[in-house]
Amino acid sequence: MRRLLALALALAFIVLPLAAQAWGPDGHQTVGAIAAGLLRGTPTEARVAALLGDMDLQLATLWADCAKGVSPGQDYAYPAPGKYADCGPLETPERIAEMTDYVRRNDRQCQLGPDEDACHRQTHYADIALQRRRYEAGLAGTRPDDVVGALRQAIRVLQGRPAPGQPQLSGPREALLVLVHLVGDIHQPLHVAAPYLDAHGHPVDPDRQGLDPATFTIGGNSLWLAPPASPAAGSSGPPSPAKLHTLWDAVPTALKPAQVDAAWLAEARRVTPTPGDPADWPASWATQSLAQARLAYAGLRYADKDGTHWAVTLPAAYTARADAMKRQQLTLAGARLAQLLKAVLAGPADRPRRVDMPR
Repeated sequence: MRRLLALALALAFIVLPLAAQAWGPDGHQTVGAIAAGLLRGTPTEARVAALLGDMDLQLATLWADCAKGVSPGQDYAYPAPGKYADCGPLETPERIAEMTDYVRRNDRQCQLGPDEDACHRQTHYADIALQRRRYEAGLAGTRPDDVVGALRQAIRVLQGRPAPGQPQLSGPREALLVLVHLVGDIHQPLHVAAPYLDAHGHPVDPDRQGLDPATFTIGGNSLWLAPPASPAAGSSGPPSPAKLHTLWDAVPTALKPAQVDAAWLAEARRVTPTPGDPADWPASWATQSLAQARLAYAGLRYADKDGTHWAVTLPAAYTARADAMKRQQLTLAGARLAQLLKAVLAGPADRPRRVDMPR
C-alpha cells in the first residue's frame, strides 16, 4: 500500500508546475532574507558566504526547487532555462552542472518502485494525517527521506557526522543548499500534514483504518477551491480555479522579501531556539507545523470526490487568516534557519543560547 501511495504521489507531481511544490520563490526568499538579517556581522555569516561563494542566502533558498528542472529522461539535461524567471541566476553552466550532479545521485537511489517519483523531489514534504498530534517516523505519510529525514541528513553532513541515508549529499556546500530550502518547506503547514478523505469528503484515519491511496489528498493538491469571490487587492488568494496548496504557496505583497525590515527582524529575534541536538530539531518543527496544518484545514467543507479531486469550500475570511499564519511560519522559518546555521557552522561563542521569550 505504501508503494501505491508513492505512485499516486508521483503521478500527481508529474502534472504540477515546478513552482507549485513548495513556498513560492518569494516565500523562500523571505525566509532567506530574515535569516541573512539575523546573521549579519556574525562568524556564521562569513562561513555561509565561504560555502556559497557568489550566491547569496536568498538565492540559495531556491536551489533545491530549481534542481527539479533537471530532466532524468533527457540524460539529465536542464532542458528549459528561462522557464522559471526566479531560477535564472542559477542557470549558468557551472550551477546547472551542480544541480545535475545532485539529481543524478538522488533520482532512483532510494526505495522507489517502478514509475514512482524521483527521490530528491520526495525530500520536500511529509503527509501526516491531521489526526496525529506529533511527527513520528513510521506514520502514514512519513518516509526516511521525507522533509524531516532530509533535513536531518543535511544537518549531520554540516556537523561532520556520518550521514549514510537519503538524500546523498556531496559535501557541506550541497548540504547547505538543500538545508536552506527545506527549512522553509517544513514550516509550510501543507508540506507536513494533510487530510485523508473518503469518496464523500469525510475524514479517514490511515494509521487506524489502513492506508488507501484513493483517500490521499497530496498535501492539498487534490483539493480544488470552489469558485470564490474575487480576492481583495494585495491578497495572496489565487484566481479561480485553484488548488488549496497553491493558495498556501503564495505570499501577499506584505510578506515578500523586500518587506523584511528592522521590525520584522526584531520579531524573529524573539523566537526561542529549539533545544537539544540540532539533528533532532526538524522533527520538533514538523510537530509545530502539524498543529498549524490542523488550523489551516479547520472549517473547510469538502464535496464528494470528482475523479481525482475534491472541491473544497473555504470559510469566511479564510485568506486573511491564512496570511496571518504565513507570516508566523515565515518568521519562525527565518529565525530557525539562522539559529540552525549558527549551531552547525559556527563556534560555541556564536551559537544560540536559550532565552525564555515568547514565540
